[in-house]
Amino acid sequence: MTRKKRAGDRMMVEQTEDKAAEILYIMMEKLAEDGEYILSAMDKLVYLEKSGILDEVLKLSEIALAMSKMPEEMLDKDVQEVATKNLELLLTLALSVDDSMIKRLNSFIEAFKETEEFDSVGIKGMLMSMRDPDVQKALGYLLTLAKNLGKKL
Repeated sequence: MTRKKRAGDRMMVEQTEDKAAEILYIMMEKLAEDGEYILSAMDKLVYLEKSGILDEVLKLSEIALAMSKMPEEMLDKDVQEVATKNLELLLTLALSVDDSMIKRLNSFIEAFKETEEFDSVGIKGMLMSMRDPDVQKALGYLLTLAKNLGKKL
């Protein structure tokens, strides 16, 4: 190898190292400024990956991309609008889900699975069941949910 070639290689390595150092410095500044938000975003990203939601969002994105490339004659404006709104809704849901919400949803699903058999009750049975602390807790949750939903409607 010639001296010129080695000198050129060293110069290229030094330039690469300088560029990497500059990028690392910028990343460290950003981490110092917004570290809490970056860590929170990373936690959400890890959760989305572990739960499989991220894969589903990517699949939906691929579908939306494929649909956007379809000829306009195949997709009327109504279909495009519905698809766009559904994708936006799913992305919003995926990004707003946290561990607390997942636990509540899992509790609801488990309770739903366990409620295959039930007895019909009248007013008297309903009032008697109000003594049960589990019923009181669930009813309190449902009433709070109804109130919050009413505010949003």
